[in-house]
Amino acid sequence: MNITIFNILGDIMNLTAGYFFMKSLDCCLKRRKSRLLFLLGIVGYATVASLIVYPQDMWNITIIVPLFLFLNFALYRGRWIVKVSLILILLPISCAINFLERDIGARIFFLFFTEENLRANTVISTLSFLSVVFFWAIFYRLFGKSFQKIYDTFTDRTWIIIDLVCIASFVSIFSCIYLSPFYDSWAIWPCMTACVVTNMGIIRLAAYLADGIFADMERKNLQLQKNYYEELEYNQSQIRKFRHDLNNHLSVISQFLQKEDIPKALAYFEKMSGSIRSANRKFCENSVVNAVLNAKYQRMTENGIDGFFNISIDNMVLIDDVSLCTIFANTLDNAIEACQKISQPDKRWIRLKCRYTENGYFSFKLENAKENAVTLRRGRYISDKEDKRIHGIGIASVKEVIDKYEGTLDISYDQDSFKVVILIG
Repeated sequence: MNITIFNILGDIMNLTAGYFFMKSLDCCLKRRKSRLLFLLGIVGYATVASLIVYPQDMWNITIIVPLFLFLNFALYRGRWIVKVSLILILLPISCAINFLERDIGARIFFLFFTEENLRANTVISTLSFLSVVFFWAIFYRLFGKSFQKIYDTFTDRTWIIIDLVCIASFVSIFSCIYLSPFYDSWAIWPCMTACVVTNMGIIRLAAYLADGIFADMERKNLQLQKNYYEELEYNQSQIRKFRHDLNNHLSVISQFLQKEDIPKALAYFEKMSGSIRSANRKFCENSVVNAVLNAKYQRMTENGIDGFFNISIDNMVLIDDVSLCTIFANTLDNAIEACQKISQPDKRWIRLKCRYTENGYFSFKLENAKENAVTLRRGRYISDKEDKRIHGIGIASVKEVIDKYEGTLDISYDQDSFKVVILIG
């Protein structure tokens, strides 16, 4: 009877370990909403978290890889590279922890008991299961936020770099278990411990790098805010100047009306109205993006660039404001710089169309005239700016945003025009 109770406790602890294991994955992936998938996840990840590993045991640790892969793709949405990366990060930790707890537990058992003592075997096994539950509970507590930071910040390219580092632990774990001596398995304990420490260290290091990237994003956000307030101050100064000159403007219109020169009075009034409208146009409902568009449109006007904006991003929930401003500001800056280099002002033009649909799709299309040749070097677009350090940084920042939201970027050009198309959804 006691043995049955301990066996039931062992099963409960395995499922509990699977729960904490799955909660760790939840910090980095978006789980599909389904009770059936939730139960499947707990059972499946309990198998991964409490994996039975013995020396020279090729079957269990080999079959667990496709199982882990299936669970990640069946239960979660998101980027495939993240799903694969989590296998390379977590599977070596799971294999090492389970190997160590079983191997150490077996040596403790045989040090004090014999194989015939089933009750002692059951108790020690249950305590071993309990240690695995504690490990994954503590792991979730310590590394859950780190996983969240990494997921929110890292691009696919950065995940690949993490994978290249974790492959060493992945191969080491499998090699040690496949080739370990059955009776002297203690010899691979240091390697197992090193794999656990290494992969945990990678998670911490990645979180530290994510903090640095996030700080850089915050600096960009502050720069966008600075540009917004500068544009706001400029518009307010224009309004103050207009108010100051209002009496003069009304006097001029009055003189035209007294002379019954209606066409000139209307023309002057239209010019005044245009001055007011140009101070602050409403391109979209998003106030932050609207400020950026106003600033860029003002630059276009000052440089004689014919511009057309068609923006429909009301009720945008897919992309945050900082990312939106990164897309708009950088692409428009590049387009304006390209137009400024055109010798004939009447050939300068920019066309921007952007839309967010009710079903959650964001489309962005920017076309501009150009005269200079486009140079592409090592995947980066090279401008002819005097400061060589900032070549291609604008497009690179846009690519980071697109990678973050799993979108696509298409750049095409011919002799007279340049086009950027972005799709996210």
